[in-house]
Amino acid sequence: MLATSRIALPSAVLTLILPCCTVGPDYEDPNLVVEGEWHSSGGDSVVQDYWTERLDADQSAKRTGAELWWRKFNDSSLNKLITHARRNHPTAAAADARIREARAQRNVLASAWSPWIGTRGEIQGGENNPSTFGGTTGSSFSTNYIAGLEAGWEVDLFGGIRRGVEAADAEWEAAIEWQRDALVVLSAEVALHYVAARTLEERLARATEAVDDFRELHRVLVDRQAEGLSPEADVAESKAQLLTREARLPKLEQEMKVARIRLANSSGIYPNDLDPIMKRNRGIPVPPSKILVATPIDALRNRPDVRREERKLAAQTARIGLAESELYPILSISGGINWESTSASDLFTQANRAFGFGPKLKWRIFEGCKIKNRIAEEEAQTDIRLAAYRQQVMDAVTEIEIAMTRLDTEGRYASKQAEAANAHLKSTELTRKSYLAGLVDIRRLLNALIDYHDARDEGAAALGRRAGFAAALFKSIGGGQIPDG
Repeated sequence: MLATSRIALPSAVLTLILPCCTVGPDYEDPNLVVEGEWHSSGGDSVVQDYWTERLDADQSAKRTGAELWWRKFNDSSLNKLITHARRNHPTAAAADARIREARAQRNVLASAWSPWIGTRGEIQGGENNPSTFGGTTGSSFSTNYIAGLEAGWEVDLFGGIRRGVEAADAEWEAAIEWQRDALVVLSAEVALHYVAARTLEERLARATEAVDDFRELHRVLVDRQAEGLSPEADVAESKAQLLTREARLPKLEQEMKVARIRLANSSGIYPNDLDPIMKRNRGIPVPPSKILVATPIDALRNRPDVRREERKLAAQTARIGLAESELYPILSISGGINWESTSASDLFTQANRAFGFGPKLKWRIFEGCKIKNRIAEEEAQTDIRLAAYRQQVMDAVTEIEIAMTRLDTEGRYASKQAEAANAHLKSTELTRKSYLAGLVDIRRLLNALIDYHDARDEGAAALGRRAGFAAALFKSIGGGQIPDG
């Protein structure tokens, strides 16, 4: 049975005894080639030294610019749901575990820098049964007791261990960025589902008000018919429109309940636990009038998914050197002390002891181009990772541009829709007076009322889309903006 343990050497000792030869390419940051300004105008583009300082600090900070952007909506229910999701959602737990896994893998590889010590204990027993042509001469049973103490250390001559640790360090940093990106996406998902639920609540409330208006109009027409002032056709027409409006309510209720169920799931809670939270802050959350966006180059650096792909590229580049180190010899220093005896009582006497110490060199001189092909494989994988990084940058630019465009245009649309609803309200009031005076028919009045309530419904939907596009813009820029002041 062999038991081993690692002994960590001080860093100063490692600096003195480890050779400085490290094969393979040294990693260089890929250049981000993007436009100097945004094409869209949905957010305010800001150029300040603050961005560079913050982004550099983000690399090692526990909390980053991806935190607390949702507070810009000034909605305590939304704040509570996102906070709960970031602390308790399975996605957040998996992201945290991924970091611990990457850190442990890094430490496993780094342990190769340290010498190892192992012990060995063994008991061997067997029957000795010699034979001759004339028969057996007898048999005996013997037992050997063996014990040993072994130690060794691999000298990292050509940097294979260093390249492995370099790759593991980059993978660990990529896991950190993966967690940050997961939290940004999770927070945005909660916000989008929350906005959808609140928007459907508002639309349902406005649809209920529309039903009340059509019911009131129908009641007036029934009374006027009884007095001989309105024909039966007008009453039948108003009844049909009332039933049409009532039919919309179950559909909106269904969509609202589904939106709440999805919101509960994204928040890491069960639907029944959502009701007490949703009783507060009625209405569609209002995003800030302007969302501050950095210049394209800094906005991209602020995105954890872009930083993650860059760290993945760094890890893969280091693996080229790890593969190249296999072309060169491996030098290790090892030694051991062994004791062997047929009696356990005198096992550790000097007469039964043997020891040895010395260097060992191992070199794979020929393996049928296996190592060279592995190097070519790692180089190809690096090219793939570089292409993935460039694609991530392009996707990020596209996502930000689309989010800014949608937020800008939807804001102007919502404003015009609110004006249209007010105009339809005025038109409805005038048309109602004209109908009661006998100047217009019922169809004109019903059309005016339909246009008014449709404009109100579309206005609520536009406000919801604007809030959703604001959340999408926060997500697309990495989840944060320059703090006020």
